[in-house]
Amino acid sequence: MNKKNKFKRVPPETRVSELSPLNISCGSTKCEDGLHCFSRHQKTALKKFGSTRVCYQCGTTLEDWDRVHKKDINDAEYVFNQLKKELVRHVYWHIEISPDDLNAANKKGIETIERETRNRIKRVLGISHPYRDGITPYEGNVIYYGQHATATCCRGCMEYWHNIPRGRELNDEEIEYCTKLIMLYVLEKIK
Repeated sequence: MNKKNKFKRVPPETRVSELSPLNISCGSTKCEDGLHCFSRHQKTALKKFGSTRVCYQCGTTLEDWDRVHKKDINDAEYVFNQLKKELVRHVYWHIEISPDDLNAANKKGIETIERETRNRIKRVLGISHPYRDGITPYEGNVIYYGQHATATCCRGCMEYWHNIPRGRELNDEEIEYCTKLIMLYVLEKIK
């Protein structure tokens, strides 16, 4: 499916279970099902609702953005529950990882995946100006699924969801926080 065929506003008759990363984008919404877009189209949200901390389609906000922005790994369950209110994150939390990607993950093992995750965050997203904002492929590695699910897939999402500013290198604490978020996702998905 090409980019033109991706849903921006998912039709009411389309069930969320029918969605995949290939037919939605970071800007897709299904507000009537409680699945929004918070991290994209901030100028539209500001113009329509007077805030950038709302869904650009309907104006819904999260319960506590400051709590999400604390970067407290001990509060990851709360952060994950908030992330799942954004359609693209919800899809990544609920889709099956492809058999090839799952087999590759099981062959590598958790320690290798964690090392590769940390290296990817540091090398691709940790620099001050990553190529194309550090955008992550939709699939091909269990780490990619985890990055999209946890909003650590590009510097834009990291800034919006985790209050990690663009235009500077990530510090060790931020790299570790992002790595741990992704690993919590990976551990849940590959049990």
